[in-house]
Amino acid sequence: RNPTGSIRDRAASVITSHALSTSAKRIVVVSDGNMAVSVAAYAARAGLKTIVHAPAWIDWEKALLVRAYGGKLVVEDKSIDVLVREIEVKARERKMYNATSTWNTLSIEGLKTIAYEIIEQLGEAPGAVYVPLGSGLTYLAVYIGFSELAERGLISKIPTLIGVEHCGNPKYAMYFGLSKKCREETYPGLRYTMPLVYDFVINAISRSGEVVVVTSKETIKAAKILATSEGLFTEISSAVSLAGFQRYPLDRAVILLFSHGLKSASSYTRPQRRRFTEPFIGVTKRLILEVLKSKPGLTGYEVWRLTGLNITPQAVYQHLRELVELGYVRVIVESDVKKYYAVK
Repeated sequence: RNPTGSIRDRAASVITSHALSTSAKRIVVVSDGNMAVSVAAYAARAGLKTIVHAPAWIDWEKALLVRAYGGKLVVEDKSIDVLVREIEVKARERKMYNATSTWNTLSIEGLKTIAYEIIEQLGEAPGAVYVPLGSGLTYLAVYIGFSELAERGLISKIPTLIGVEHCGNPKYAMYFGLSKKCREETYPGLRYTMPLVYDFVINAISRSGEVVVVTSKETIKAAKILATSEGLFTEISSAVSLAGFQRYPLDRAVILLFSHGLKSASSYTRPQRRRFTEPFIGVTKRLILEVLKSKPGLTGYEVWRLTGLNITPQAVYQHLRELVELGYVRVIVESDVKKYYAVK
């Protein structure tokens, strides 16, 4: 029932069970959000330690949940694609269980049950299924699920699978010559550029699907419709599926919504004009503020050491300067050599 509020729980439950069967003690996962939360939660229940490597754009809400479940969060100024490849090597060298969803094929075993559940509830195959496209892993898993059902004669054919991408990163649409990249910033969860499953997803789209590209305006409109008309508060990155349906509607459609809006509630403030909301503070700055709240009067170097962020001390000093300018932090003692920082 997706206890952490996202469909990644389907993958995390299978992966964590397998990790236990291998007598693993530590799980490492690369994720910019929901998979990190799911793995941290299931690993906590299983008594396993979790290390999460996340890009700097991870939503604060998800970072908070990872730490609440006892996971160690390592935030890095690298793309998620680079992190996936780096941690694959480190996990092998350090004998850690790699739970990264695009690397661990067991994630597909969990996620393909979405197709089973659709057939179980409807009693037949729908005409189309709309799926948000980030890495494309869930699209691939749903395709495999329907393919297995068709092979067993439980459905007559695979539904048309509509992958929906944000125009800020339409990698699959660009492959098929359907779209060009726009200037809008895409949402966390949709920022993979060359995921490990890329070729497999291309094959699945070629066989049974299509790709639709939507804008931020269309996505936000769809999210508001879900909330005000259906009582469903979803993550912005999930609402792209409804936006895709509104742009390209097909009959007898199922629209997949991946995660609860509280997993990324601050995303709803970003498009608003700054005078109506405080400037959005990213996860790196929030972690710095958390350290300063617990231990006021630290130097920049001490802040860097206590946050555990995988960035340079110089980067932390830059974040501190920006926090001072934004009015979140003040310099409480200043000498010719050192500055000491505290939360206002």
